[in-house]
Amino acid sequence: MENASMNAANASLAAAAATWNDPHESLESINARIHDGVPEDRLAARADGYIRAMVDHFPYLRFPPRPVCLEIGPGTGYIMEALHRELRRRTNPPAWIGGLDIAENMLVRAKSRLAGKGPFRFLHYDGMSIPLPDASVDLVFSVATLPFIPKPYVYNLFFEMRRIVKPDGFVAFQLLSFKHLPEQETHSPWREEIRRQIGLAEGHWHHFYAREELETVLKTGTGIPFVDLRESGSAIWVCFHEEPLPLPKDFDPGCYLDLNPDVREGGADPARHWQEYGYKEGRKWR
Repeated sequence: MENASMNAANASLAAAAATWNDPHESLESINARIHDGVPEDRLAARADGYIRAMVDHFPYLRFPPRPVCLEIGPGTGYIMEALHRELRRRTNPPAWIGGLDIAENMLVRAKSRLAGKGPFRFLHYDGMSIPLPDASVDLVFSVATLPFIPKPYVYNLFFEMRRIVKPDGFVAFQLLSFKHLPEQETHSPWREEIRRQIGLAEGHWHHFYAREELETVLKTGTGIPFVDLRESGSAIWVCFHEEPLPLPKDFDPGCYLDLNPDVREGGADPARHWQEYGYKEGRKWR
């Protein structure tokens, strides 16, 4: 019975991934499906917009010299390129940016398209175990991918992301909120969506998330100490890290309490409060 259950679960993952693994589909068709029909000459700008959204939501993201970065679900590589541009703009070029995917043919297309364009690597995995050592990556990120993976495998990826990120590194990703469901209903009725998934039909599966669900799964279930969630329209952006952020060099505890009287009234230590809550809330210290 246990083997049968495992086979059924793996069949669910395989069915969800199969739609992205057609070796005969053209690059133009793949890009059109991934990027919702956006013209090819606008894909770079669209990818830059995703990276800007990530760094705007989490302005405290920092990178060591020559960071190692990994994208889960790179598609044909546009967002990998956008991150490369962002890091070069910060005069902090990466050691390498990896693209991790379960669909081998998607990796083939991305590798071919990005050949010679930057320090890009590509890793194939089974959808469960990321083939990288513990604490080996400075930034793990994922945009417009996790919502199309069955939820148990996403929850498992949270553990894997936590395992491979360095103690002072960051994990940032985007998910679809349940607020997206009314719009999704106009393209793919919920009843049909569920029937496709139950029937293991190949296609573009969708999974939605709620803020409370993610906070509970990440903090209580996965044991991550620092979790930051930002809702933007029908998207939920998430960042988590293991260590508290270092205090800003000009952090003034007295000014922090003066500018945030509720912290003073609550009797909290100003430095600890900023490291646990203040940075997420955009609190001022000077």
